[in-house]
Amino acid sequence: MAYSRSNSSSLQRFSVLGLAAVALAGCGSWNLFGASEPPPACPRAVVVNDLSRLTEFRPGAGRDLSDVVFSAGIERVDASCEYDRRRKVTMQTVVNVVVERGPADRSRQAQVTYFVAVADAANQILARETFTTPVKFEGNVTRMQASDEIEQVIQLGGGTGAGYKIFVGFPLSEEQLSYNRARSGS
Repeated sequence: MAYSRSNSSSLQRFSVLGLAAVALAGCGSWNLFGASEPPPACPRAVVVNDLSRLTEFRPGAGRDLSDVVFSAGIERVDASCEYDRRRKVTMQTVVNVVVERGPADRSRQAQVTYFVAVADAANQILARETFTTPVKFEGNVTRMQASDEIEQVIQLGGGTGAGYKIFVGFPLSEEQLSYNRARSGS
């Protein structure tokens, strides 16, 4: 399993190229798996519900709103894939994160870490990698959006990537996970 990452500045170029490729792909019926069959389904990208929010508090016992350094949420995950003749699928996963500056922040910046994991049909994790996105709050800005494009190459033993999943979330501590669950009522 191989991972690579692009930042949001190059994301726009990839999006335009990706849209053009999708438009061209729809123009004909030829594909690597047979002239008359549609291309196989892509692995499904899933944001792990309990791990979709992160609240970072300042050190100490306080856990109310005035103690929040920053909060982040995975706003959206977009995914597309491409198969090749060597029975592998290349996933392009775009992770969109929204970060909000909290009242306890003094540095005007945040380091937001999230993970991307590939799982098989039985939800067994095959590969997992963490990525950190730096966010800088300039001037009066208190809310920022960051996007990263992650590329995963999945070698298929047989069949298609349809049974695979791409899990995305924040690697939370037990305290952060409990905080999320208490806020959501689960």
